[in-house]
Amino acid sequence: MKKREKDGAQGWEVYPRQVLLETPVVTIHSGPVHCSRSGKQKDFYLFEFPEWVNIIALTPQREILLIRQFRYGTNRLEIEIPGGMVNKGEEPLAAGCRELLEETGYAGENARIIGRVCPNPAIQRNYCHTVMVEEAIKVAEPTFDDMEDIECFSLPEKEVLKLIATGDIDHGLVLNALMFHEGMRRE
Repeated sequence: MKKREKDGAQGWEVYPRQVLLETPVVTIHSGPVHCSRSGKQKDFYLFEFPEWVNIIALTPQREILLIRQFRYGTNRLEIEIPGGMVNKGEEPLAAGCRELLEETGYAGENARIIGRVCPNPAIQRNYCHTVMVEEAIKVAEPTFDDMEDIECFSLPEKEVLKLIATGDIDHGLVLNALMFHEGMRRE
């Protein structure tokens, strides 16, 4: 079995992987990995996703723009912030502004990235970037994808924190984005 180049992790040998499944949103790979410490070798799995963005959009009244949409994984309507995939060749900041406009019809000022997280380093290598947009106002009607039906609304920051405390907002990546925002507020 031909060994792949070292990935910077001493004591690990990563061998070439194969594609198990390819879909429009994820490619799943599998390949053997050898642990020098234990001498064991097992197949590991990699879920290859594109980069993602989440957007904290603040209205002129300093309310946070939220969305409610159906999520297949939980089989329910979820309260989230706008977000989506970064297209090939697109910068995360541009993707955040695009997704905000597409999902809500809002645009704003002073767009910037305030954080990023790797959703699950055990099986993923992509990042979810948090984009902050201020002075967000409605400038157009949303342009939903074929399988989107999104309700847009805004709430004061204190009300958003209550939704987190009650578990009404429990999407991990949304919570990360709101944590980045809360950290900036406290500075």
